[in-house]
Formats: sequence, C-alpha cells, structure tokens
Amino acid sequence: MKKLYLALAAILLATGLSFAQTNVGGRAALNFGTVYGDDAKNTPWGIGFAAGVSAKIGINKTFAVVPDLDINLRRCSGEDASWTVWAIEIPLMLRAYPTRQVFVEAGPMASFLLSGKQTYENEMDPNIDISADFGDHLEVVEFGLSFGLGTAIRPNLDLNFRINLGLTSEIEDIKMIPETLEPDLKNFQMQFGATYWFM
Repeated sequence: MKKLYLALAAILLATGLSFAQTNVGGRAALNFGTVYGDDAKNTPWGIGFAAGVSAKIGINKTFAVVPDLDINLRRCSGEDASWTVWAIEIPLMLRAYPTRQVFVEAGPMASFLLSGKQTYENEMDPNIDISADFGDHLEVVEFGLSFGLGTAIRPNLDLNFRINLGLTSEIEDIKMIPETLEPDLKNFQMQFGATYWFM
C-alpha cells in the first residue's frame, strides 16, 4: 500500500508540474475529532489543530493537485480522560472546480505518528490526573482518506471543510502470551481550514 501511495504521488506530481501554474501557501485548520473502530466504545470528541504548507498544481482550469504537509494535534477529551496524538500528515488531494469560486477535493493521506499520551482521573483522588505515554505502541505510518469542499473567497485565500478518515489503526498489534492483541482505533476528524497562497 505504501509503494502504491508513493507511485500515485509521483505520477500526479509529475503530471501537474508539466502543466499550468503552481502556487505555494500556508495552511491552518481547527480539528474536531475522535477515534472509531471495534475498541472505541463511547470515545469522546475533542478539539485540536493543524498547521503546515500547501502546494496547488494546476492541471487545467477545472482540476488541480493539492499536496499538503501538516503537523496535526489530535485530541479526544471527556470529563475524566483525554487522548492526545501528534502526527505529521501528508494528504494528496485532487481538486475539481465546478465554478471559479467553489471546489471539491478528495485523495489519499499518509500520517506519521510521532507521540501519544492518555490522561485520566485518579479514582482515589479526582484532583490528581494520571498520564500514560503510549508512544511506543503507536503505528509508525497510518493511511487514510481525506475529502471535502471549499471556496476561494479571494484569489489568494481559500476556506475549506474536510473529513479525514483513518483506514488503519493508530495503535500497533501488541504481542502477549498466549495471543496477540490487535487494537482497532482509527482516526476521524472534521476539519475547518484556511489556506493563504503567498506564491
């Protein structure tokens, strides 16, 4: 799957560079997310953020390829526990413009998971929080899909809404005797973002 993603990225990038205008911009977004899967029972939602750089490679007047490189803070936070993951996300979006101001976009996304921490309330003393670092159990690479829509409110400013849907678990298999645990916790985010094209 990783080789397929890299091959697709190379083909789309080479195709885009051989055609029209390329823009570079800065991107920031607010995340509202959680995790889903077989082991995500009653998981709360939380607010995080993403920030990074984007490129917009025009193919023609209707289509563009938009790769991003973002640092992303994912949070799920409830009354007595919170779950935090830092990740570098690389979505590769194919963008279509039904009109000059409106666009829809979709594409694959690879994420490199950097660290993770869970904080929960001490049952003996609710005023004391207990933190657990689960970075050693994070998958190195996570794959998913991203899709959304947006509008160009000015020639150099885009606003958009995206859904990021993880297809693989954030937590790696844990080998135990006599069996191996296979946690199923996948990322789900709704993202409200803005991109300012400075080049």
